[in-house]
Amino acid sequence: MQQWAVFTGDIIRSSDLEPEALARIFATLEDHCKMIGAWPQSTAALQRFRGDGWQMALPVRYALRAALVMRAAVRATGKGHDTRIGIGIGAGTLAGGDLAAADGPAFVNSGRALDEIKRGPRMAASEGPDLLRMVLPLADCVVQGWTPKQAQVAASLLTPDPPSHDALAAALGHTRQLIQKQATAAGIAALLESTATFERIQSDKKAT
Repeated sequence: MQQWAVFTGDIIRSSDLEPEALARIFATLEDHCKMIGAWPQSTAALQRFRGDGWQMALPVRYALRAALVMRAAVRATGKGHDTRIGIGIGAGTLAGGDLAAADGPAFVNSGRALDEIKRGPRMAASEGPDLLRMVLPLADCVVQGWTPKQAQVAASLLTPDPPSHDALAAALGHTRQLIQKQATAAGIAALLESTATFERIQSDKKAT
């Protein structure tokens, strides 16, 4: 079986959202899943289920980075919008990108991780690598403080090949100084260091 990172998520307080707002959140998740699938040496598949639930499979090396990007994508859609993410790492079978027919420990562990999320951090990987389990609660503290505008900046700057601040400012219609201020407030530098460390360790494991 191939090794996967599997996200099982749900939209927080989805019953308080208008149908149009919930549809916009899922359209955003789909768009960012496609973006993640286009990252170097990546593939990704996403499926919505149970109304406000979703599941996604992607390479293990991008588990931390992609979780942050998906959280950023949801939080950028509106004030108070967010998603929980249970992360499972391990073997799995994903035939033709069909998550409905997927199976394996990574998928089971992901569902269990989501079930274990209560009032604490909104990202968890109870059966994941030590580094991931250590970083997630700290990263969650940062993410929960993002404003929608900070989350929009984070979703772009946390990618493997992020745009320059000048390019992002032009795309969003802001000044470079504002983008820099939002990136600092969003803790982008520290999060990028954490994602780079996790990905380097995963690459070293594959090389041995």
